[in-house]
Amino acid sequence: MKKTLLYLLATLLALPALAQQQQQPEWQSQYAIGLNKLAPHTYVWPYQNVSDIRTGDYESSPYYMSLNGKWKFHWVKNPDNRPKDFYQPEFYTGHWADINVPGNWERQGYGTAIYVNETYEFDDKLFHFKKNPPLVPYEENEVGSYKRTFTIPAHWKDRRVVICCEGVISFYYIWVNGQLLGYNQGSKTPAEWDITDKLQEGENTVALEVYRWSAGSYLECQDMWRLSGIERDVYLYSTPKQYIADYKVTSSLDKDQYKEGIFGLEATIEGASASMSSFSYRLEDETGKTILKGEQPIKSRGLSNFLNIEEQRIKDVKVWSAEHPNLYTLILELKDANGKVTELTGCEVGFRTSEIKDGRFCINGVPVLVKGTNRHEHSQLGRTVSKELMEEDIKLMKQHNINTVRNSHYPTHPYWYQLCDRYGLYMIDEANIESHGMGYGPASLAKDSTWLPAHMDRTQRMYERSKNHPAIVIWSLGNEAGNGINFERTYDWMKSVEKTRPVQYERAEQNYNTDIYCRMYRSVEELLAYARQTEPKVYRPFIMTEYLHAMGNSGGGLKEYMHVFETEPIVQGGCIWDWVDQSFREIDKDGKWYWTYGGDYGPKDVPSFGNFCCNGLVSADRIPHPHLLEVKKDYQYIKSTLADRKDLTIQVKNWYDFTNLNAYTLHWQVMGDNGKVIAQGTKKVDCAPHETVEVTLGAVKLPSDIREAYLNIDWTPDEATAFIGTDYTVSYDQFVLPANKNYRAPETRLADKVKIDIDPATGALRSYIYKGEEMLSSPVILSLYRPVTDNDNREKIGGGKVWKAEGLHNIIQKAIFVKASGKGGKAEVELWNEQEVKLGNATFTYTLKSDGALNIKTTFIPDTSAVTSLARMGLAFEMPYAYNKVSYLGRGEHETYVDRNQSGRIGIYHTDAERMFHYYVKPQATGNRTDVRWMELSDEAGEGLAFRSDKSFQFSVIPFTDTNVDKATHLNELQRTGIVTVHLDAMQSGVGTATCGPGVLPQYRVPVEKHTFEFMVRPLK
Repeated sequence: MKKTLLYLLATLLALPALAQQQQQPEWQSQYAIGLNKLAPHTYVWPYQNVSDIRTGDYESSPYYMSLNGKWKFHWVKNPDNRPKDFYQPEFYTGHWADINVPGNWERQGYGTAIYVNETYEFDDKLFHFKKNPPLVPYEENEVGSYKRTFTIPAHWKDRRVVICCEGVISFYYIWVNGQLLGYNQGSKTPAEWDITDKLQEGENTVALEVYRWSAGSYLECQDMWRLSGIERDVYLYSTPKQYIADYKVTSSLDKDQYKEGIFGLEATIEGASASMSSFSYRLEDETGKTILKGEQPIKSRGLSNFLNIEEQRIKDVKVWSAEHPNLYTLILELKDANGKVTELTGCEVGFRTSEIKDGRFCINGVPVLVKGTNRHEHSQLGRTVSKELMEEDIKLMKQHNINTVRNSHYPTHPYWYQLCDRYGLYMIDEANIESHGMGYGPASLAKDSTWLPAHMDRTQRMYERSKNHPAIVIWSLGNEAGNGINFERTYDWMKSVEKTRPVQYERAEQNYNTDIYCRMYRSVEELLAYARQTEPKVYRPFIMTEYLHAMGNSGGGLKEYMHVFETEPIVQGGCIWDWVDQSFREIDKDGKWYWTYGGDYGPKDVPSFGNFCCNGLVSADRIPHPHLLEVKKDYQYIKSTLADRKDLTIQVKNWYDFTNLNAYTLHWQVMGDNGKVIAQGTKKVDCAPHETVEVTLGAVKLPSDIREAYLNIDWTPDEATAFIGTDYTVSYDQFVLPANKNYRAPETRLADKVKIDIDPATGALRSYIYKGEEMLSSPVILSLYRPVTDNDNREKIGGGKVWKAEGLHNIIQKAIFVKASGKGGKAEVELWNEQEVKLGNATFTYTLKSDGALNIKTTFIPDTSAVTSLARMGLAFEMPYAYNKVSYLGRGEHETYVDRNQSGRIGIYHTDAERMFHYYVKPQATGNRTDVRWMELSDEAGEGLAFRSDKSFQFSVIPFTDTNVDKATHLNELQRTGIVTVHLDAMQSGVGTATCGPGVLPQYRVPVEKHTFEFMVRPLK
């Protein structure tokens, strides 16, 4: 009752100003947040039986009817041209098109999908409009008219019927049988109407008139595709005349030992009953055993009944956490005077606490690290995401050690909450509020109290809908909307109703209206500065809402972040931006597929922020990017260091919060650099959470015919859980063990001589012939550049723009001295750019040995007045595509860079040029391997070239030219020309996260100084 009154009060406050704006349509008013909607409440779906409550299967209830599917659809660009009376039952729609519901209309052939980040897409000359809240364009405001029929089942007769629209953007009117139900503004929480008195026997019609933009669009300025239409489920459900309208579960723990469950329940019963009735509850464990139960009579008729069940204690309750998502099932029933069940509903319940304790974020009394990711809803349908895709999301998150998801930047589909409850993900649920386009200054809508009802409605609806989910451990008031009175009031309201979970808001920074300091994209230095801050005194944990911007080839520097998270108690992690690339797969006129991004739809001058929507740990079709593997490695919960090489003693740290390591098996293996296993075994380790133990594996004698060996440590669970089997490695480490540093593998004698040729004009090796076959398709030249990554283009120090400005992408080698002989030669060259600016000098020394090996020694001295930043330091050349088979000893088996290579283990790997090229949405540098000892390129017959160096090096082999990759804006612009491009690098810059956050850290940049490096090249046979 208190909640309903608060909601009504907020609505009433809006009425005077609403009356003043009647000259404008409702969709042009910030006060028109809804008409005739039911008050927000938790889901009270009717269930057929108790087992369905446990699985969340409300859709199989005989009192549930989905209205998803084909609807009749009409679309116009101008509201004046809409079919104004289409909602009338007799209006003929037989000639209208069909459209899929749910699904955004831009993904079904209507209108233009627009991607922008910080701005309002309608604030643009294309729409002849400048932002002017609450007004949006009129002439260009698209309207979609939806209509379908339905028939109520006979057994719903004399029952209450509700229609629910889970998500429609941006504003809509809704009718049933020609009668206006109301309207709604706010696209990410359900809107419901009681349609009982609007129904008729037989066929009924439902109609929605949906506007692309409304005043609500000013609060939906998120970093995402701006799309329109019915994007979530539409359905009906039926209840008795007297029904459970809402309930709130308390499922906490004692604050002493955190072992005793505290159960409380509030319920609101609405509607009249013909006889005395009762409300009963029952709490069952996973086996179906009843833990608690109770029943209360419902005395009054026709009035709201607010029931408050007295708190009860449960000893030794099975506690819920992301590591152990133990759930109970709450069964709620209404019964008539004869004890017959008239309504059945309920939910899964998890006992846990979420609190700020002694300045730290704690789950069940234990400080935890937030190993998180942000997640937008995205699929090829737009923002309509299937259950199967949600299941794939949570599967990949759990498999990669992610423990937290932030619903950025709005409440998501209800099934996602069920999954996070069931499988264990901590959740930050965020209100659908972002007014980024107004900035954070005086114009910010956060400071305009006329927008308070809209802010409050979105906050209340988020909370009331999802308040019973144990997965939600933090509430967020919104994103990037400035700070002011509206967020102070929504914070105050949340704290008045929410006693068990923290509330955060990033733009509050260190003001009072956030329980967590949650700034985004802070550097390691800024994290440390906060941890040491004395004025004002720090009393809140630092958990970044966003960090490690994963755009394109990205994710560098996570190791450094994790070091701070693990050593500074008050800095407790963050959520990586973002989970999934917001891109769409399209096919060009030649049949080639590619990913699209901002600006790829509509006219040339359509508002766009390019491919900034493509910053996922996984691609749009949920294929992991290489940096997701780095996340798994750095987020892992078991970490080892080598304490003693002689007896192979490792120090093991258990980073789990609630799990002893005796639930896992340690597998260890010593492997030589020849690929042979020298020793192996398994161990059981007893180690409590957050503790460290030493484990001795025993001395292993290394053979003399290897230079080094590798101690590999793997951990697998003893019991399978969802998505993770007993053979799945959840954590791993590797340590290099020196063996015989003087050992050199014997080379086979060549059947023929190697012939080389040095270009007298450039000093480059332009020919390498063995057995009459030319192995090179282009000369071997000095390479200082790479096809720029998304991060390279945004580096503040050096980076892609500097590299191109200095001409590193097209270096001209001019020989000033060349001496060649049958045993090799030497070349001294000057390096110039196309603007005839000298970049430096280089010396190439070619030594052809009697066994056919060619040693290339390179010295480069940059002209520091012309060169201030380097992408790489190495050699580049092309070979015929036939030589596309790759073998190497180095970190693998996936792509690694110097600031993102913890996940790669040194070993012998076999791949090819096609697999080494990773298809980022926008083509860019890819395929690199680090800490390489040797590499071989061969054809199907095993013939080709071997490359070695006395120092570990990096390399890549891709099936495109660097120039093609660098110029291509989309994948369908990549052209195979019968070659592979080979890079042999002594050094290469890391990738950083400069698209939004810190760039490449200094220790991972290529120094602009004199460099000398050597590579040995030899035929394989």
